[in-house]
Amino acid sequence: MKIVELSAIEYQGYELEYSYITKAYYDVVIKKKRGITINIKRKKMIRKTEKTFKSKLFEPYVEKPKVYAIFDRKKMVGVIEGSIESWNNRFRIWNFLVDKKYRGEGYGRALFEHMLKIADSEKARAVILEVQSCNDPAISFYMKQGFHFVGLNTMDYTNHDIENKEVRLEMAKRILM
Repeated sequence: MKIVELSAIEYQGYELEYSYITKAYYDVVIKKKRGITINIKRKKMIRKTEKTFKSKLFEPYVEKPKVYAIFDRKKMVGVIEGSIESWNNRFRIWNFLVDKKYRGEGYGRALFEHMLKIADSEKARAVILEVQSCNDPAISFYMKQGFHFVGLNTMDYTNHDIENKEVRLEMAKRILM
């Protein structure tokens, strides 16, 4: 399994199509009674749900992106994009995708480990990423990689993220102590 760095010249704007099936979500409940209480609890869905969305590599808002991929012949089967956030010395993972047919074979773990080494070489204090509260498979994967919950945004995707059971969760892993 060979990991190769992608060129911005060749892959700028390259479209990624995300797709996953989830059986659970993390229910976010915020109560405002004598302070603010936030409760996040994993709940099973009534039925499996498929979610899809699109993203692009090398977007202009990403500061000095680093993008790596794994190919099977000429087909990209896994990709990860990240960059240092210079203002707070965190390394943010912007995109991470493994083709459905190749999941569970170690490609994602290999890409993740590679990116953690890049973050470490850049002296980042932590690695951070965003995940939707309904993306149970991704949350499980990130926790296995040593990531933990560090924050949320209840109005990132729409004004009804809590009702839609699709809240932006932030997960992170410390690198420097």
